[in-house]
Amino acid sequence: MYLNENQALQLTPLPLPQLHEASLPDYSGRGLFNLAVSLARVCGVPARTHYPELHLPDGRHASEAWAQHETLVFLLVDGLGDHFLTANRELAPNLWRDRVGQISSVFPSTTATAITTVMTGESATVHGMLGWFVRDEQSASIVAPLPMRLRGCRSVPEQAVIDRLLRTTPLMPAAKRQTHLVTLPELAQGPFSSFHAAGAVVHAYRELDELPAQIKQAAATGTGPRYIYAYTPLLDRTAHDCGIDSAASRCVLARIDAAYAQIRAQVPQALIVVASDHGFIDNPPEHQIDLMAYPEIRAMLRGPLSGERRAAYCHVLPEFAESFGQVIETHFGHALIALTATEALASGLFGPGTVDVETLARCGDWVLIARDDWTVRDSVAGEDAPPMIGVHGGLSAEEMCVPLIIGVAN
Repeated sequence: MYLNENQALQLTPLPLPQLHEASLPDYSGRGLFNLAVSLARVCGVPARTHYPELHLPDGRHASEAWAQHETLVFLLVDGLGDHFLTANRELAPNLWRDRVGQISSVFPSTTATAITTVMTGESATVHGMLGWFVRDEQSASIVAPLPMRLRGCRSVPEQAVIDRLLRTTPLMPAAKRQTHLVTLPELAQGPFSSFHAAGAVVHAYRELDELPAQIKQAAATGTGPRYIYAYTPLLDRTAHDCGIDSAASRCVLARIDAAYAQIRAQVPQALIVVASDHGFIDNPPEHQIDLMAYPEIRAMLRGPLSGERRAAYCHVLPEFAESFGQVIETHFGHALIALTATEALASGLFGPGTVDVETLARCGDWVLIARDDWTVRDSVAGEDAPPMIGVHGGLSAEEMCVPLIIGVAN
């Protein structure tokens, strides 16, 4: 389906039998999307009031429970799935004690999509950040928006491409509270954070052990109500390299738990909300599909894959637009679910909102969603793709279910 720049695609959510065993995202009140809406409301950003906010286990809306707190700390622990926390709760007694339940991630269950939702209060349908790699149709380039690098050459894209990627109004610049960003220096300085956290006071740290002190400093800066958004990628990086089912990942969990205990002890009267963007599964080498090994499939594509290894977007040459899905089914039906872009968008996977021409173009022609512990990838010239033991982006419960942790500092 093709739209011109003045059109939008109005979609009525429809069920897909292919996804009957999937752990689907919740956008109705028990998901990360709804948590983002509640954060926007606590910060006094009214533009998200047409979306449902987070329903707490006691029946209250989150903004009702959180607005009374002068200091609200939201800590996003990248890669902390609820299954992983539950299985290793003895290593994280502080996080486990304050865990109030689980919520769903967004789709795809990946950092670029989830963090954009957290920082805008919008779903992927609206903000269009559909994965680690996003295709810009006008330039036919593939961009990793978080580091803001072109795929393959790792150079910075043209400003026009960046402007098209960073298109959704963020909540922090419009907040009625003081805003603070606590993150790594290299993340704070990039175009993604500069846009989404414009006007926020930045508190940079290099090691996880420094995180509590930076949150404490943010809580002591200025006067009046404040919103502190803090982020740690350490578990995510470790799980990618070593696997989520590894001693290294469990060690990082224990360190994060110790940091959380320090935050509770050092930031008086603050409300501390902890959640994650996604969980993890481990991907065995024998379940890794490289489409470049299949010339007949490679010849059907008009550009590299975008998205994720667990949720890939295929831009297909027009003459193969209808037959591509059957080819994938024939070769990889045991490992991949092939949906047309319109089917995927209409299913409600990407959340509420109106699909515009940009999001539809980024979604490509076909969406490949990995089954079980499979992944799919390709390669481009100049790219050294890491092997990645731990992966995410798909619809397994391990990837989609993340903990909701709420504590009040001592």
